[in-house]
Amino acid sequence: MSAVCGGAARTLRTPGRHGYAAEFSPYLPGRLACATAQHYGIAGCGTLLILDPDEAGLRLFRSFDWNDGLFDVTWSENNEHVLITCSGDGSLQLWDTAKAAGPLQVYKEHTQEYVQGSCVVK
Repeated sequence: MSAVCGGAARTLRTPGRHGYAAEFSPYLPGRLACATAQHYGIAGCGTLLILDPDEAGLRLFRSFDWNDGLFDVTWSENNEHVLITCSGDGSLQLWDTAKAAGPLQVYKEHTQEYVQGSCVVK
């Protein structure tokens, strides 16, 4: 994964993880959130990486694991520490970078699906 911070390209290797979305923090200059997945998002887990620039490139500030691939990430408009990710299992995860564990909350919908007038409970 590469990012341009202050005009210079910076790189961090993430073995076994492939980046799907990256977003710079609107609050902290250079802080980058990256949603990743294993096996190109086809199978496996996901990791939210929070990265900060340093002299050598990018350094890992914090990481959070999830049981499915993470495919998008966005920062909160109201709190500099809060992010939301979405994953392949159809859920949204609310994370707080000020806390080492997470997520704070998981939102999962579509517990019932309707197929041609009948209800299939999943």
